Amino acid sequence: MEKNIPSFLYKHWDALLASVAGCIVIYYLTRFGGIGISPDSVGYSVAAMNLKEKGALIDFNGLALVDFPAGYPLFLSATYFISGVSPILLAPFINSFLYVGVILMSSCIMQSFQNVTRWYRIAILILLASSPCLWEVYGMIWSETLFLFLALLFMLAWKNYANQKTISSLLLFAIVAAYAFVTRFAGITLIATGMALLFFDGSLLLLKKIKHIALFFLIGISLVLINLIRNHYSSGTLSGVREKALRTVGDNLLDIGAVLGSWFPFIGEHALAGAILFCVLVVFAAAQIIYRIIQQQFYSKVETVVFGFLLVYSIFIVAISSISRFEDLSSRLLSPMYIPMIWVSTSWIPVYIQKRTKIIRLVLWVGAAVLFIAFFKNQYKQNAGNWEGIAYAGIPGYSEKQWKESPTIQYIKVHKDLMNGAIYSDAYDGLYYLTGVRSTPLPHKEIEQEKKKFLDHVSLIVVWFNDGVNTDLIDLDYIKTHKKLIETKTFEDGAIYFYSDMFSAK
Repeated sequence: MEKNIPSFLYKHWDALLASVAGCIVIYYLTRFGGIGISPDSVGYSVAAMNLKEKGALIDFNGLALVDFPAGYPLFLSATYFISGVSPILLAPFINSFLYVGVILMSSCIMQSFQNVTRWYRIAILILLASSPCLWEVYGMIWSETLFLFLALLFMLAWKNYANQKTISSLLLFAIVAAYAFVTRFAGITLIATGMALLFFDGSLLLLKKIKHIALFFLIGISLVLINLIRNHYSSGTLSGVREKALRTVGDNLLDIGAVLGSWFPFIGEHALAGAILFCVLVVFAAAQIIYRIIQQQFYSKVETVVFGFLLVYSIFIVAISSISRFEDLSSRLLSPMYIPMIWVSTSWIPVYIQKRTKIIRLVLWVGAAVLFIAFFKNQYKQNAGNWEGIAYAGIPGYSEKQWKESPTIQYIKVHKDLMNGAIYSDAYDGLYYLTGVRSTPLPHKEIEQEKKKFLDHVSLIVVWFNDGVNTDLIDLDYIKTHKKLIETKTFEDGAIYFYSDMFSAK
């Protein structure tokens, strides 16, 4: 063990330096206003605290948490139990730990790449430590922080299993996939990737292959199955309200292209060019998988799981976003394929260059250096632009200055005695996080049961935030046609509306 530590330090000193840089980044990102808080963050952190304090995975209204899988709140609750510090206060340290893990595991994975060079690893580690995509994720309380960590751990677990083919290595492989699945439902991509890797492994005898696939599948879905059964008995739904998608496959590909415009240099705002690059990389990953299935001597290499995960996740995210409605595809939602995509698009470069003649190698290395500078310059511009706002206002979200100093919020803090009865808000989670006032989200336009429950109230209060508008929910015009406006308190950033039933006795 003592000999292994100096060996690890020698092999991965560059990753350790990149990890230190990552921790410094999180410190400065969260120094002004604390960790970034989004609506999801409120749900995760409150559920985690309620699990420790009340023994139930419930939100601030006492309702079962079903919109999100339980893995991330359970993780936050465990850190709360061990440290005694609330997840919101502890989050910068949790995220620093996870970010360090991501960088170190990335270094270990690249160390196993075919014909990898030290300079290539250093270049990629610099990009990971300065990535706007990863900075955004690890500046927030989001389940992606844990999911990215587990996705890379999954790749290392595959490498371990591919070398050993033992039950213990399979169990580790399956357990990592299972927890990733219960952390984000997108973790189904790890289950699919793992089963495909086992199925096409030519070194496994048929009977052993069937046993290993069955065991991997049963363990992989076990935690999510328990979570879904619990959700059904708690709320009558498996995973909360899910509406049909409004965007087509083409729309979603353009969204992905726009994201790749921020990840890669030279694309800029040309979403179509980014979408074409995405499709090219997916086809390239598919071709690499087919090649490795045919040439089994390369199958157990770690690159196989990298190509496989990128292929499966890419297909999944395009398909699910064209079936189920959620926010437009963003860098956050696509972040699990950020590192694999960087590898798929660049890992072939050192191998290609080393096969050329000396003069051509020199020319190609200069070209590779120019490409790296372009990548870094692209990231630097984005980080500089983001920092202009974060430096004085905090990370965008409920911990941002404009929300903390909101006139509407300040009024409610002082006049909580007026906030009695049924309260609805278009930013109900932010209202609770900033004031402690419990409210209900406005009904979805397309869900009649929610609208009926809303309209059944004889009197109600609507707290409206201009920055919290959600076009999937009913708006003020709808409310005015069904309820009588009694009083309004208007502020710069929103208003408080007091309504009564227009048909009630005067």
